[in-house]
Amino acid sequence: MECEKIMRAFLWSGSVDKRMAKVSWARVCAPKDEGGLGLRRVVDCNKAAMMRMVWDILTDRSSLWVRWCKVEILKGCTLWRMEPKQAHSVTWKNILSLRAQVAANLVYSVGINSSCSLWHDPWFQNCPLISRLGIRVIYDSGLSRDATVSEVILDSAWNWPVHVEQLREIIIACADIPIGQHDSISWHSRGRPFSLKSAWESIRASHSGVPWAKIVWFKGAIPRHAFCLWFSFHKAHLTKDKLQNIGLIQCSLCSFGCG
Repeated sequence: MECEKIMRAFLWSGSVDKRMAKVSWARVCAPKDEGGLGLRRVVDCNKAAMMRMVWDILTDRSSLWVRWCKVEILKGCTLWRMEPKQAHSVTWKNILSLRAQVAANLVYSVGINSSCSLWHDPWFQNCPLISRLGIRVIYDSGLSRDATVSEVILDSAWNWPVHVEQLREIIIACADIPIGQHDSISWHSRGRPFSLKSAWESIRASHSGVPWAKIVWFKGAIPRHAFCLWFSFHKAHLTKDKLQNIGLIQCSLCSFGCG
C-alpha cells in the first residue's frame, strides 16, 4: 500500500525518498517485546476494521450502516449464507472474505428460542455444521435448510434427530453445551466484547519474544538512543563487512590498520 511505502521510506531516510531497508518491515511492525518497534501494518489495521463491520452486523448494532446492509445487500439472507456477487463492492467482498477469521474468534451462547441458523451459523466449535458435515446431513435429519438451533431444543434440553449417524459426534459434544435464556455472541471468551486491538492481535504475524526488549525500551529511555540500541540488537548497522558484501567498498579492514 502507498501509505506503508511512505512510512517505510520515512523510517530509513527521514523523507519520502526510498532508501535501503535495514530491518524487515515485518519485524519493524512486531510489538516491542517481540523485537519490533510496535508499529502496525496498515493492511492488518484495515482487516481489523472490517472485522468490526462483520461484528456489527452479527450483533445487529443500532446504526444506519447496519440497517442499510440488511435491507440493501443481505435482503433477508444471513451474513453466513451470503455468497459474493460480481455486483458487490470491493469492501463488501473483503468483508465476506473475513468471515472465517471472525468465526474463529466467536463464542456463541444459544438460548431456548435461539434464532441462530442450525446449519449455517458457526455456533458449534466456530464452524458451520454444513461445512463440517456436508449438505446431505440436512436431508437425512428431516429438518429444513432454514432450521434454527431452537428446533433441536426441547424443554431446555438438546433434542437432536438420533437416527442420523453423521450427527452422532455433534450430539455427544452438545451434551456439554449449556442452553441459556437468550442468544449472545462474545469475542474470544464468554461475555467479552469485540475490540479492534484484540482483532488485530488475532490476525497479525506473531514472533517469539526477545530477551533484550526491556534493555532497549524502559521508562525514561531516550528514543534516539533506544532506536540505535534496537538497531544493534538486530545487527543492522552498516558495518564495513556489510558494505563490502553489497559492493559499496572493496575492503572491510579498518582504515587505521587496526584489523
